[in-house]
Amino acid sequence: MSSNIFIRTGTAIIEIDRIVKSQKNKRFLSDYFSPDEIRFFVQHKLNPKLIAENYCVKIALAKAIGTGMRLIYAKDISVLRDRLGSPIIILDGRAKMLEQREGYVVNISVSSCKEYATASVVINK
Repeated sequence: MSSNIFIRTGTAIIEIDRIVKSQKNKRFLSDYFSPDEIRFFVQHKLNPKLIAENYCVKIALAKAIGTGMRLIYAKDISVLRDRLGSPIIILDGRAKMLEQREGYVVNISVSSCKEYATASVVINK
């Protein structure tokens, strides 16, 4: 029986209004989100709550890894939803390299209300 050892956590929270304002910048989505995420957002009518949740996952993961966005790029972290709507994380680039090299198992949780979105990331090894 294998057991996961707790490694690190990260959390993030953002005001959804900040995402609404950021969406006015034409480069916002392409600068921070993968093409798969952008397609997902378009399918959901660019819902600012979904965008805010995904943004929070990126920040929370960077905190959990302990590097911030200095080592990994936001676009290397894709947050999609499974058929039941649960968030799943797909890593690419340096984020994937860290995941493989360190043997990370990344677990995420997201939530939002009218004004805020939040995400928590737990990394096990």
